[in-house]
Amino acid sequence: MKTKNNSKSVKKILILCFSLTLLISTTSCNKNDDNPTCGCNSDVRATIPESANLIGQLVYKRQLDPNDNFYNNKFWITYVEPDCNNCVHHMIVCNENFLSSFNDVKELPIGQSISVQFSGHLKETCTKIFSPADFTYEHITLTNIERQ
Repeated sequence: MKTKNNSKSVKKILILCFSLTLLISTTSCNKNDDNPTCGCNSDVRATIPESANLIGQLVYKRQLDPNDNFYNNKFWITYVEPDCNNCVHHMIVCNENFLSSFNDVKELPIGQSISVQFSGHLKETCTKIFSPADFTYEHITLTNIERQ
């Protein structure tokens, strides 16, 4: 009789453990996918404050090479760190509506840009590109931009 009761107790404990494990694993893996990990709608990775007074070059990138599908027909800001000519930060503008007074940049000849002072929030790009380690590619949601 005792063996039968022990057997039932062991079964109940096993069922309870299995149920708890199943419950914990299904609820803990239920991740909120509302926030993308990259792109213009992703979380802010870093912020460039207005007080940084960064000056970069604003261009409108067009597709010139048929094999180049890297964020074409977009406004880009390129910033080179003052004491590091190889430290180049390329930022693809997310909120292009913020640039309504810069539409003339679209008409500049290839290779020309305008100087701008800017600030904003940096976000991860979804499409990656192979480049030297001291080059960065990010999205930027501008908070301020002024012609220089």
